[in-house]
Amino acid sequence: MPTVVNAENRPGQPLVSLEPPDAQPITVRLAGAGSLRRELAALLAAAPPSTSTEDYRELVLRQNVAGKGSAAARMWAWKRLKLRYALDPAIVEHRAFRAAMHAAADAHERGLLCFLMFARTDRLFREVTLECVSPHVAREGTVIEPAAIEAAIRGRAEARGLRWSASTLDRAHKHLLAALKDFGLIRGSRLRHTVRPRPGEQTTLFAARLGRCEGLTDRQVLESRWFRLFGLGRDQVVDLLYGANRAGILGFRMQADVVELSLPPLENGK
Repeated sequence: MPTVVNAENRPGQPLVSLEPPDAQPITVRLAGAGSLRRELAALLAAAPPSTSTEDYRELVLRQNVAGKGSAAARMWAWKRLKLRYALDPAIVEHRAFRAAMHAAADAHERGLLCFLMFARTDRLFREVTLECVSPHVAREGTVIEPAAIEAAIRGRAEARGLRWSASTLDRAHKHLLAALKDFGLIRGSRLRHTVRPRPGEQTTLFAARLGRCEGLTDRQVLESRWFRLFGLGRDQVVDLLYGANRAGILGFRMQADVVELSLPPLENGK
């Protein structure tokens, strides 16, 4: 369940954070659909930063910004977009995501931001990616084996006593790979090769915010899962944070074992 956090609250409505990552259930959402990045891009293009959940719903269901051919397809898209990207401005992670997407300079960085948001809301996607893909993305062109992805999904289901059919496992691993391709982490159709991610300043800020939202200390943020998803080690994260500091995106300094990280406040509707 979402929890109240101390942040820039809207009058009369405190911000909440998503359920802690390690408390999230393992679900099989990936069997139903992948990233829906195209639909998300169309929705965000039509929605100002202050858009409410009700307005997001209106844009998808009544204005059909996602371009679906029937009322049932629009409802299908809405339910999945809402889950995957936490489409509620009262949720601090969504507000941080919208702010970063608004400020991101190019399509590659927006893809990495969508990747982080998807990973934050879907534990299965996050854990399998961390196990099977993230350790290899620093080496451009590494082949990712679909069988390894499917085995990792199956293992997580079985560890929790979940019984998923062969067709469900097949759809889930295919959608996971398709989502990674949509986000720019892999390329290819028959053979999937890694693409080395190049996180920019907004991706760095958003990853740091995700660490803060789960209660990590400044030092712990340097080794958080949100940076490890990009295959980054501690020294590389330090370099990214110093770069964002020089650009005025956030505040960061480190001396010996002392780490100081300061993030700008999230303003209403931004």
